[in-house]
Amino acid sequence: MTDLSGTVCVVTGANSGVGKSATTLLAARGASVHMICRNPRKGEAALAEIQRKAKSSAVFLHIADLSSLAAVRTVARELTELGRIDLLVNNAGVYRARREISEDGFEMTMAVNHLAHFLLTQLLFNRIAKASGQVINVSSEGHRSGDLRGAPLESIVRGEGRYSGMKAYSDSKLANVLFTVELARRHGGDGITTNAVHPGVLSTRIWNQNVDPLSLFIRLFKPFMGRPRRGGKAILRLASDPDLAGVTGKYFRVLLETMPGKMAHDRALASELWDLCASLTGS
Repeated sequence: MTDLSGTVCVVTGANSGVGKSATTLLAARGASVHMICRNPRKGEAALAEIQRKAKSSAVFLHIADLSSLAAVRTVARELTELGRIDLLVNNAGVYRARREISEDGFEMTMAVNHLAHFLLTQLLFNRIAKASGQVINVSSEGHRSGDLRGAPLESIVRGEGRYSGMKAYSDSKLANVLFTVELARRHGGDGITTNAVHPGVLSTRIWNQNVDPLSLFIRLFKPFMGRPRRGGKAILRLASDPDLAGVTGKYFRVLLETMPGKMAHDRALASELWDLCASLTGS
């Protein structure tokens, strides 16, 4: 069992599903883990449960609605006080059957699943680089059906044109992989490593907030899906396996490194997306 004592971790969306499992597993190995959650009540309940299961008091709660760039900046200011961050797990995710626009004017799925994590990583970058740390972006096999070339990129990010909940989700997960590749390319010399991971087809709450046919269909099959702990274990392995030290810019399907979808190899698109996100988030 790898001892993570002395390491400082940050996990978004840590009150349920994969994020909660990853937080528990990291804390059980001795890491100090900072949870970012949107709902204070659910966050407090998860915090108490994780501390009990992990037998650790070194788990801390931060409240932030990641659909708001202002909230991302506020929680980042709290986290910069840590001095160093060994691991950032960009895990929080939403699926919206109907178009919603964030307070900053972005399509909600893209705002939470990608823009928030892009900004958070940028704001914490110096702390991560100081620790020669890792960034793990939780993506999905759904990224393979994403298409960020079908319309002007900013129009997609802002949710303009025809809307499909599944397309928005897939586009956001493709953005996660492109961000991983570009982060490795731009900052590989700064000592950090970064990888994207599909945690598995799991029984999580992401589909619970919608009543569209797809969400209802998936809920019927939740009893037959994998448990969130499978995804938590995949994150733990990326974070602690010595055989993966130095591996960066890759995509993992749970525990297996594999090639991502064709559009994830579009280096011009990855660069264009990075520059657009930097402009839109002011980072």
